[in-house]
Amino acid sequence: MGELGIALIAAGSALAGSALTGWFTISAGRRQAAAARYAGDEQARAVIDTVNRTLDEQRAARVQDARRRVYSDFLTAFDHARVLRGSVIHTSAEQVEATLKLKLHEGLIELEGPEGVRQAVRDLQAALAEIPTDHPAPPGARERIAPLRQAFLDAARQAIH
Repeated sequence: MGELGIALIAAGSALAGSALTGWFTISAGRRQAAAARYAGDEQARAVIDTVNRTLDEQRAARVQDARRRVYSDFLTAFDHARVLRGSVIHTSAEQVEATLKLKLHEGLIELEGPEGVRQAVRDLQAALAEIPTDHPAPPGARERIAPLRQAFLDAARQAIH
């Protein structure tokens, strides 16, 4: 049994070595697969985060653009209504149209906000209401509008930036 025993031991050693090597290979493959899966997950998270940040920035830019348009349109309508108030050369129909347009833009500001801008608009509207539509403004009524207009501009700039 000398040669047969050696042959069996050699064959058993080869089989054990192959099995051990296979087990280590499978184990290493699983670790590599887990590492690749983790890296892929991290890469996917990074892509999703980048896309979300981009969408948030685009959303913020759209909000700023919308507010900028609403504030600008309100200011134009307000200035037009202010010029017509107490003017004897403009018809009451022009004043009514200007007031309606101003109310429309005031409503848009109520929707867009924020509260600081809303309050500035209310203050401007209150000052404009002090100017009668059918005869000249009382002393100081028009002068009261300038600082309130500036307060609106400051609040609008803060809301936009």
